[in-house]
Amino acid sequence: MVDEATHNILKILTPDQRAALEALGSPVHLQAGERIFREGEPSRNVVVIRKGNVKVTRQNIHEKEVILAIRGVDEVMGDEGVLMDEPRSGTVTTISEVDGLDIGADDFVAFVNEYGLWVEMYRAAVRRRRQSEQQLLRAPLNVKGRLARWLLELAAEVGENTEEGWVIESTLSQQNLASRIGATRDAVAIALRQLREQGAVSTGRQRIVLHDIERLRTAASS
Repeated sequence: MVDEATHNILKILTPDQRAALEALGSPVHLQAGERIFREGEPSRNVVVIRKGNVKVTRQNIHEKEVILAIRGVDEVMGDEGVLMDEPRSGTVTTISEVDGLDIGADDFVAFVNEYGLWVEMYRAAVRRRRQSEQQLLRAPLNVKGRLARWLLELAAEVGENTEEGWVIESTLSQQNLASRIGATRDAVAIALRQLREQGAVSTGRQRIVLHDIERLRTAASS
C-alpha cells in the first residue's frame, strides 16, 4: 500500500469548514499544459483542485525548470504566498485537465482567520517544503532508485489504485521526470525500461501504471 500524504490542509477541515471554503470559490476549468501561477507574480488567489493534477516548478540558477512536486485532488495551491503576502515561490502548471475553485486572497485569509487555521496552514507549508528538500538526501541513490522513489510518491499524491495497479495519469515527459530526480533524459529512459522489464511498471500514452509496489520500494532503497 502506498503511504498517504500528510500535507493536505483539506484533510483536516470539518465538513462545515470545507463547505464554507468551497462557497468562496468560482469554478475554473483548465486544459493540460495551462499555467495557473507563475513564479514571481503577486499572490492574488488560491486554487482548490477538484479534478486533475498539476506540477510545481521553479527556475534553478541555470534558468532550467526543476519540478518540485506533483499535486492533485483536494490540494490548495498558492496558499503560502497568499498567507505570507509574498510573490509566488514557484510556477504551477496543469499536467492533465483540471477542474478547480478559484478563491480570492482576501477571502481566503478571512476564512483562515475565522476558523483559526493559521497553525495548520503553517504545518502544511512546512511539510511541503520538507518534501521538496528531501530530494537532496536521495542524491546517493542511482537513477533507477530515485525514479522508483518518485513514482511511489506520485502514486501517493495523484495515483488511483485499480485492479491493474496504481495508475498515474499525467502528461509528464521523460524530460520532466529527469529534471525532478536530477538525471538525464537518457538515464531515465534506461531506468524506465529496466523497471518495465522487471514487471514493476508499464507505460502508455499519458499514463504510468505501478504493478509491483514492493519491487519499487526495494529499488528505491538500493
